[in-house]
Amino acid sequence: QVVAFQESLGFGICVFKIGVTADPLERFHYYRAEAFTNMWVIHISEEKNLIHMLEAALISEFNTTSGCRNKPETGGEGGLNRKNHRGPPFYAYVVGGRADQPRRVG
Repeated sequence: QVVAFQESLGFGICVFKIGVTADPLERFHYYRAEAFTNMWVIHISEEKNLIHMLEAALISEFNTTSGCRNKPETGGEGGLNRKNHRGPPFYAYVVGGRADQPRRVG
C-alpha cells in the first residue's frame, strides 16, 4: 500500500509519513495545514497494540526511503497512548504530497 501510494504521487517526488489515528478525517485536516495533499487508510483494527506494531514495522521498512518523514525506530508512541484517546477502531495511514508543489510539504 505504501509503495502504491508513492507511485500514485510520483516516485522521487513523493514526501510521505506513516502514522496511526482514531480519527482519520481529523488527522488529515491537521496534515492539510502542513501542505500534505493525500491520505490513504491502509489498515483498520480494533486492537491498539496491533495497529502500533504495524505502524512501527512500516516505519522500519520505509524510513530510509527517499521522501519518508518518519524518524527511524519510531511508531507506537503517539496520541493513542493518551489516557483519553478515541477508538477503537484504530487506523494506520500514509499521508503525503508532492515535493514539486508550490508549498513545502511537512
